[in-house]
Amino acid sequence: MKYSPKTKRGEESLNKILNAAIAVIAEKGFNDASIDEITSRAGVSHGLFYFYFNNKDELLVELIKRINKDMRHYLTLSTSGLSDRVSIEKRGFEAFFDWMYNNQYLYKILIEAESNNIEIYKWHYMKLSERYSMRLLDAMNKGEIVRYDPEVLSFVLMGIADFIAKRYILWVNDRIPKYVINEVNRILERILSPKCNC
Repeated sequence: MKYSPKTKRGEESLNKILNAAIAVIAEKGFNDASIDEITSRAGVSHGLFYFYFNNKDELLVELIKRINKDMRHYLTLSTSGLSDRVSIEKRGFEAFFDWMYNNQYLYKILIEAESNNIEIYKWHYMKLSERYSMRLLDAMNKGEIVRYDPEVLSFVLMGIADFIAKRYILWVNDRIPKYVINEVNRILERILSPKCNC
């Protein structure tokens, strides 16, 4: 992004562009989303778009950074107050499913990034893993969960959450059924239990 707004009015204008971009890209895909349609839907001029971004690629990078921050913030708030890691994981999975159900447009932007800007797509998951791994390692050191390589475990857990959410939310536009959440919880207990002889 070329410029970060310094005023409330500037922040509102930027948010109009970003919100319009989310809607257009989620509906049409990144390649078919035009700057014309984004600015028209946002109710702003082309000049204002180019004040903030050089091109659509820069816009996509900013969207992914904001999605990443929003998701991490939501998960942190949703698991605050819990003390043991297995409980945090269970609640965190449910919170991720809730976030994804309520933000399907945002998740579709992330999918678009995979084929249009692999570097920002990789950044998103590496950023999630970086913080996740630290928390998992802390839980391992406290004896709350079994010891694995924390980065490997972070990607295993993210993979489970990601594909369960795709299966039920993105592919059929429904909430995760309770029996599926119960099964996921059983799996988490099994692979995380410090008593596991894996």
